[in-house]
Amino acid sequence: MSNIAALTNSQISFKHFKKYITNDVEEVWAVALNSRKSPIKTKCIFKGTVDYCILHPRDIFKFAYKENASGIIIAHNHPSQHTDPSNADILITKKLRQASKFLNLPIIDHIIISNTAYFSFADNGWLKSYSSSSSSIKMGS
Repeated sequence: MSNIAALTNSQISFKHFKKYITNDVEEVWAVALNSRKSPIKTKCIFKGTVDYCILHPRDIFKFAYKENASGIIIAHNHPSQHTDPSNADILITKKLRQASKFLNLPIIDHIIISNTAYFSFADNGWLKSYSSSSSSIKMGS
């Protein structure tokens, strides 16, 4: 795993997911990250139709916990090649952010991908930046 580059910004993450995502139908992928933001595992979580894909936060977090992740990045494609987030994209990102806080497992980014471009929720202020994501909780008095 040490030879895999850390996903430290949205451009590197875009390149990482481009290796996996096709543009026939909408797909939702997640990458589980270790504490240094290096990929542990990348997995297709959902496949949909040409213009729709069902996504539930529990399945994203189930994958992340199963891989013992310190953080996760979500990506999905728009086969239409338009990377502007839809209302549904914004709503699910808000739900993921809420669940992330409660579960203490950071969503580093949610990226919408086309063949040549991407939209990053982190870069646009919807999620914490790549550098400020931390899941530590200090215990004790």
